[in-house]
Amino acid sequence: MPIWKDLRERMLLGGAVFAFVQVCLINIRFPMPALFERTILEHFLRSDATVNVTSSLLTGLISAYIFYIVIELLPRHSKEQSTLRILNLLVASIIDAYERTRIFGHETPITSIDLSTLNAAKLDAHAQCVQKRVANFLKLKFAMETAHSRYPDVQHSLGLAASLSPEHALEWLVYSDKVRLLAEVYGTQPKNPEIDDATGLPHVVQVFDKQHMFLQNQYTKAMDDLQSTLQMRVMEVMEASARWVRFTS
Repeated sequence: MPIWKDLRERMLLGGAVFAFVQVCLINIRFPMPALFERTILEHFLRSDATVNVTSSLLTGLISAYIFYIVIELLPRHSKEQSTLRILNLLVASIIDAYERTRIFGHETPITSIDLSTLNAAKLDAHAQCVQKRVANFLKLKFAMETAHSRYPDVQHSLGLAASLSPEHALEWLVYSDKVRLLAEVYGTQPKNPEIDDATGLPHVVQVFDKQHMFLQNQYTKAMDDLQSTLQMRVMEVMEASARWVRFTS
């Protein structure tokens, strides 16, 4: 977040620049218009006392602003950047699990996450890929598992976002709500009736067993519903992540 992105900081900077320009103009001592020559106003404005007092006051304002930058603004900006990095790591953890497609991706230490995954254009492409049902099931599953393991961290990081600004807190609430919906899918995967078979498919004899095939069809339908739900929830998280990236850049 740029230091002078905030309106208040831009106004303070503008005031300091204005004071500096005024000091320069006062010390140049431009000649008075003919209308004011040899008047009290000319003696007042061009007297050494007026020039010295005004210059000293404006110089004091400029000095105060410089001290404000060194003592208050730069340390605060550094703290905000550190806070924003923590929040970005949480956002990137789900994207990282989706992109790298690892079984234990949800166990990756937060410090090992690559922040380069937080690219708005790339996140938009991921969302489009999920929406068009191009993304494979494992990508969706691993993203969901990471969302489940990271949701408590995301939920408890609202205070960090609020420390940046109310607007950051609002955006973080939108993001955390999408992560919660994805995390709630965890544990809803149906049990395959052929779980003991290496292929996960019914035997030739079982094909003619109506009860068995009914269970198999129910499982297939439940898996289709699960994948559709995962696609929608992962797409929402991708869109919320892109929105967060654009807001904080």
